[in-house]
Amino acid sequence: MGKKQEEKLEALKSNFERSATEQYIQVNDGNQLRVLSFIREEQTVNEIEVMFIPGLLTIFPRWEKVVKELNKHYTVHYIESREKISSKLLKRASLDLRKIWKDLSNIEKTLGLDKKRYITISSSMGGSMIIENLATNELSPIGSILIGPGVKVHFPKWVPIFLHVFPAFGMRMLKPLIRWYLRTFTVDAKKEPKQAKQYTRSVNEADMPKLRKWIIKNANKYNGWHLLPKIEDRIILIAASTDKVHKSDFSAKVSEALSNCTYVDLGTNEAAHDTPLVELAIEFTNELQGIGPKVVERDLLSRDKY
Repeated sequence: MGKKQEEKLEALKSNFERSATEQYIQVNDGNQLRVLSFIREEQTVNEIEVMFIPGLLTIFPRWEKVVKELNKHYTVHYIESREKISSKLLKRASLDLRKIWKDLSNIEKTLGLDKKRYITISSSMGGSMIIENLATNELSPIGSILIGPGVKVHFPKWVPIFLHVFPAFGMRMLKPLIRWYLRTFTVDAKKEPKQAKQYTRSVNEADMPKLRKWIIKNANKYNGWHLLPKIEDRIILIAASTDKVHKSDFSAKVSEALSNCTYVDLGTNEAAHDTPLVELAIEFTNELQGIGPKVVERDLLSRDKY
């Protein structure tokens, strides 16, 4: 990322994002990932913390409202994975999901979370990384919330083929095409206008060469279904019925494959990025601490029903 690009992104930061303790954590193979730690002011010694891992192409403003609300109750560590524009990668850095999930265990130890009680909250591709870690016992959260986890990485077959022959230096020229594709075929712009707007901004701010490499490495290749029966950790799996990107019927099947999982449908993608998610996290941590009942399966089609 060049200096001009850094200055441009810095100007876009909100005051809340600037309030975080920002650090670049080096993982095993020498690459560095940006972590934003939002420290709760009145934190107690045994308080539960949150490791937050967003999905592919996600920019911080997409989750800012949720992180800000969570921060009233928890210290939140927001982790940006390798394909993000913020990462500092070596020339031959891998972007293969079957390898980069190990980054999280490095970050857990650097943050000292391996000696604390914490939960993970992850979305889409971030969920892929959590599933890999839980199946191999590389992370030690007391519970995890998965939002539309990416157990498989599905793309139209022509996409990785096209990217193989399309030069990396020309990737920025594809941004208008990607924006059109997302708004036309991926996101229901009428039912989820905020999601469509955020995806448009995400594409505008994306590191296109990294995205190209990520798609080539993972599209229609990554499959984590075999990992699900190995996971015994307590999990809440969140779906959104109207979300075309993270389909609820697929999420329901993932939930059924996990032995200690509760399935919650928040109805819309917007609800999954808003207050209902925060309230669910509080309910979940109360359960995990033994001061509240077990979270039960339910459909929540609006915030008013929550």
